[in-house]
Amino acid sequence: MAEPTHLVLVVEDDPDLGEAIIAYFKEEGLDAKLARDGDQAMRMVDDLSPAVMVLDLMMPRRDGFSVLRELRADGRLRALPVIVVTAIFGLSERLYATELGAADYVTKPFELDELVSRVRVLLPAGG
Repeated sequence: MAEPTHLVLVVEDDPDLGEAIIAYFKEEGLDAKLARDGDQAMRMVDDLSPAVMVLDLMMPRRDGFSVLRELRADGRLRALPVIVVTAIFGLSERLYATELGAADYVTKPFELDELVSRVRVLLPAGG
């Protein structure tokens, strides 16, 4: 049986940015998959059991705050580390995301290498 990989689930509705993040993560040796909205993200969390989620806040239908609330309400997913990525600079949004259990908060625009570093900190040992 193969070693379990520490999958990073990237939730981003901007297809160009999402693909760029996934490509960079893979170049850096991280296993990564892309969800294009909150609904797809929740399905993929159930199917893939990611080690870390990178979550955009501003998305159609189900936004990042809704995804965070749902993750935290589900006992199995309470421990999933989530890095919130957003163009929102407001302190109230940052505090709310933290209250909902976000492990980190990155504002756009950001450097891809910085995002990789923040993901690596949250991966289980040996990831």
